[in-house]
Amino acid sequence: AMRQKKKGESGEATAFISRTRAIRRLQISLNDFRRLCIIKGIYPREPKNKKKVGKGSNANKTYYFVKDIIFLSHEPLLRKFREFKIFLRKVKHAVSRKEESTAEELRKARPLITLDHVVRERYPTFIDALRDMDDALCLVFLFASMSNRKLSQRALFGKCSAMANEFLHYVIEARCLRKVFLSIKGIYYQAEIMGQDITWIVPYQFTTTVPPDVDFKIMESFLEFYATLMRFVNFKLYQSINLQYPPKLSEARLKAGLALGAIVSQTEAVALPEQAADGPEAMDAESAAPGPASKGDIKAAVAAAAAALSDESADEEEDDDDKDDNAPLTEAEERAVLDAFPAPLEGASEDLGAVQADLAANDRFSKLFNGLVFYLSREVPQTSLDFVIRAFGGKVSWENDAGVSIGGFDESNESITHQIVDRPKQSHTFLGRAYVQPQWVYDCINAREVKSTAPYKPGELLPPHLSPFVVAQTGDYVPAEAREDEDAPMAVAEEAEEVLSDDDLYQQELEAETKGQASGDLKLKKTAKPKGRSEAKEAKELAKIMMTKRDKHLYQKIMHSKAAKQKETRKLRRKKVQLDEAAKRIDASA
Repeated sequence: AMRQKKKGESGEATAFISRTRAIRRLQISLNDFRRLCIIKGIYPREPKNKKKVGKGSNANKTYYFVKDIIFLSHEPLLRKFREFKIFLRKVKHAVSRKEESTAEELRKARPLITLDHVVRERYPTFIDALRDMDDALCLVFLFASMSNRKLSQRALFGKCSAMANEFLHYVIEARCLRKVFLSIKGIYYQAEIMGQDITWIVPYQFTTTVPPDVDFKIMESFLEFYATLMRFVNFKLYQSINLQYPPKLSEARLKAGLALGAIVSQTEAVALPEQAADGPEAMDAESAAPGPASKGDIKAAVAAAAAALSDESADEEEDDDDKDDNAPLTEAEERAVLDAFPAPLEGASEDLGAVQADLAANDRFSKLFNGLVFYLSREVPQTSLDFVIRAFGGKVSWENDAGVSIGGFDESNESITHQIVDRPKQSHTFLGRAYVQPQWVYDCINAREVKSTAPYKPGELLPPHLSPFVVAQTGDYVPAEAREDEDAPMAVAEEAEEVLSDDDLYQQELEAETKGQASGDLKLKKTAKPKGRSEAKEAKELAKIMMTKRDKHLYQKIMHSKAAKQKETRKLRRKKVQLDEAAKRIDASA
C-alpha cells in the first residue's frame, strides 16, 4: 500500500527552515551566523503561508530557504570561525594562568580570515562587481568619515579612507564623473565606468554623531566584505588605465593635511624624484612641479607634432613609392589602422554615427574645466570641490591651516580665473577673475556647460539647485529652470490634463458649481473636442464595463494614483506662483 503523506513532510513546509534550527544545524553562534549570511549574501525569506511552515503556528519567526542553509554548511569560513573560537579560548586560558610568553606566541599565530574566494564566487565577472558597487561605496565613504570611533577600530577606518581616495583618484584620471547633487544627507556623485552608472553618497565633513541604537557589529560585517570587494575593483580599475596599484603617496602632502591630493599620479611619479625633505619647503617643491598631463594635453601635443611633420610629408611621398608593400607597419601606422572604424554592414542595428556623437559629447564634457584655474577660500567644501574640479580638467589650489598653498599657487596668482567663496561680501578682490559661490561648480557639471557667473556672485540669491537624477514624466511638476523649451512652459501641464479620468472631470464640474462659477467653460471644452475624442471616450466606457471585478479594482487604483499625482502637481504650481508674487512685492517695496 502507498504510504500516506503526513502534514509538514512535503511542499512549502519543507522549503523553509527557522533561524534557530539553522543555527543548531550549522553549530555556530548567532553572531557568527549573521556574519556568515552577510558575507555570503544569504537573506531571510518570507513564506506565503506561515501557518503551514510553522506547523500550525503563526508565531513571528525568521525563516530561510533550506537550500541556502545547505549551501552555507559547505562554506570553508565555518572552519575558520571554529579555529578562531579555539584560538580565543587558548589565549584566554594562557592569560588566566599568567603565561604571557605563551599568550604572545598565540597572538602571533592568530588565524586569518580572507574573503577573496567569496568575492570571486559572488561576482563571476567584473561587470557584476561594478553593478554592486553602489552600496559598497556608500558604506566605505560613511566609515571613512567616522574618525571618532574607538581606538581598536581606527585601523579599519583608515583603510576605508585609503580605498575611498583611491577610487576618487581613478575617477579623476579616467574623467568618468557625470552627475553631482548637494542634498541634505550628503553629496551624491555618479560616475560612468565601463558602461555602468555607479552612484554613491559622501557625508559632509561635520562632526559625526554616532546614534546609540545602531548595531555596528552588523555594519562592520558588511564593511568586511565590501572592503575586500573594493580592493579587487580598485586594482582592476587602475590596471585598465595603466596606473600603478596601490598608488604612491607623498609623505609631505600627507603631513600638509591632504588625503586625495596626497596620491601621486603616474606622471608625477616619473617626473618627481624621491625627496627626503619634509615640511612646507618640500610641499612647495612638489606643488611647483608640473602636474599630470591630461588626455586633452596629450591629444594637443600629438596634433602639434602632426602639424610639424606635415611639411615633410611631401618629401616622403617619393620615398613611400619605393617601399615594399609587404614591409611591416610602423607603430604609428598600426595605431592609425586600429583607430579607423570599419564601415557598418547593411542592415546593422547599431547607429555608428550616434555612438560616435555620444562619445564626442562625453569627451567634450570631460574637459569642461580645461584651462580654468580655481582658488578655494577656507569656508567652502574644499575636498569635494577639489575632486569635481580635477575630474573635469581644472586646476585648483587653496591654503591649509598651516598657511601652505596646496595646489602650488597662492591667492595672488594672476593665472586664477575663478575664486570660490561662500560669504556675503568679499573684502578685497583681484581684477581679472570671477568670484562665485560653490553651487556654480556643481550646476555647471549638471548642465554640461560653463554657465554664466552673474547669478552666483557672492551675496546673490542662488537659483534652485535641481537634482540631475530626476527624470520628469507626464504629469510631474517641472520647475521653470529645468524646462528646455521656455516658450512652452506649460507643456507638461497640458499633457497632464489629458490623463484626467472622467470621474475627476465630473468632480471638477461639481466644484465649479459649488463655488457659484458657471460650468460653461467646461462644457465649451467638451463640445470643442473632435468627434474622434468622443468615440475614444465611448470605447473607453465600453472597455470599463467589460472589465472583470479584479481588473476594475486595479484600474481604479491606477486612476487614483494619477489623480493624487496631479493634485500634488497643482499644489506645487500654486506654491510657485505665490512665491513669485511675494518676490515681486518685495522688489516693489524695495
